Amino acid sequence: MKGLRWLVAVVLVAVTASLVGFWPYRAALFPTPSQQAQSVERLKEALTFVPASDHVGPTVLVFHGCSGQTAQYVEHVTNWLQPKGYHLVFVDSLKARGIPLSNKEYPVCDGKVLWGSERAQDVFAALALLDNYPLVDQQALALLGYSHGGWTIYDALSQVGHEGHGYTAPAAEALAGVQGVITYYPFCGFPAQHAQSGIALDIPVLMFLASADTVVSPQECLSAAANFASQPLDIRQFAGAQHVFDQPSGLNSEVPAFARAAEAQAEAFLAQHLSQHELLSATPTDKE
Repeated sequence: MKGLRWLVAVVLVAVTASLVGFWPYRAALFPTPSQQAQSVERLKEALTFVPASDHVGPTVLVFHGCSGQTAQYVEHVTNWLQPKGYHLVFVDSLKARGIPLSNKEYPVCDGKVLWGSERAQDVFAALALLDNYPLVDQQALALLGYSHGGWTIYDALSQVGHEGHGYTAPAAEALAGVQGVITYYPFCGFPAQHAQSGIALDIPVLMFLASADTVVSPQECLSAAANFASQPLDIRQFAGAQHVFDQPSGLNSEVPAFARAAEAQAEAFLAQHLSQHELLSATPTDKE
């Protein structure tokens, strides 16, 4: 009898410890269910459209990392892609949910709120909102994601047509018009949906990995990519590079030579997969 009581006590302690351990992650584990209309409404004021010209043209939807969409980040991407003739749509998932930017606390990075599998609904909602931007050629779209944003995009590719983590199933044609995906140092480990089920959609993917990354595991992405149907699937690894090797950040890990090399490869990828659509320069001569 004493042995049974001891066993019950041990089990109760173990269960309690487990529940206490999971408690900080409850918002990420059990997100409030969201319908497509709710997702769209929530994101409506969290999109920033940066035109490259006053012509209809190809557009890149940009998804920030877990630390949020800073002014420095927006400036970096804009200075890179806008002069190349791409309209930009920045998708601020933290603003949409009232999650403040902070230099001290990073609840998304800590996994306590908004896993990429839940944030994937922002991909579908942003695409649904493109009707608000008449300069966007909706048949010439690319998705660009950084770190957590890469996880977000990959999980959207994995979940299209199926119920997602905290949201109803998007229509099978929800990604129509997306001609390519570019990700920088994405997260591909558990609990990412794409790491478990792969990606069945045949959308071209360009993935940049940092071989010395200590924030996410490049090896997990290599393993996950083995189950991507994407053709072509182009994985570029930068030897010795750390997380956020491509731009200034709090990690101070930028390597300008790697940044330029990745940008050149990304530009070639965009030109190839959006090639059926004329790239329109943002210079005044285009208006003539």
